[in-house]
Amino acid sequence: MYTGITAADENNLTKQQLIREAEKFVLGQLDPESIKTIDVEAMPIDQRVEIPECTSTLTFSSSPEALSQSNVSVKAQCNNNDWYMFMVVKATETQPVVVISSAVSPGTLLTEDNIHIINMDKKRLRRSTFSDIEDVVGARIKRRVSAGRPVNPNNLCYVCKGDSVTISAGNPSMRVKTSGVALEDGRMGETIQVKNRRSNKKIYARVSSTGQVEIGI
Repeated sequence: MYTGITAADENNLTKQQLIREAEKFVLGQLDPESIKTIDVEAMPIDQRVEIPECTSTLTFSSSPEALSQSNVSVKAQCNNNDWYMFMVVKATETQPVVVISSAVSPGTLLTEDNIHIINMDKKRLRRSTFSDIEDVVGARIKRRVSAGRPVNPNNLCYVCKGDSVTISAGNPSMRVKTSGVALEDGRMGETIQVKNRRSNKKIYARVSSTGQVEIGI
């Protein structure tokens, strides 16, 4: 049995090839050094459009103004028969973002089970975000967050007010540790006020890890 390729099949195949080439062109124009993460998606070509045979190389072009838009207008042209058409390619610059996998309530400890990374449109991001899960694991959420939302640094505390903490002081050759209680919320690297349980003195210390603070001597 012989199964041939119909004219309609050939035309659809040509359209898919045209779409792929247009996407490749836009990606090459927007990110020639491959240093960004850009998603490109050409809009479908109307089924009624007939793509003529092109024996020369198809050329693609777009103006600088068009390339600055989210929906890029691209001209595809065959030079040997003067055929051309305009296509639209949606281009989105994305970046990796740590998001919540399922809704979490205040006080929830973030682990690899309730967060994951997705690529998000940079234009949709209005606040600072995290791109590495390791920067978030061990922190606790201060306010409820719904599934799919980025983890907001301002909504985290690695040491939360009222937490028991380990206060560490010293240098590489000698280190002293004691217990304390956090009097403020703190993110990694922030200086917060804590109380030494033994002396009841209030001191300022830098958050160094989950439940850990350091002071210099």
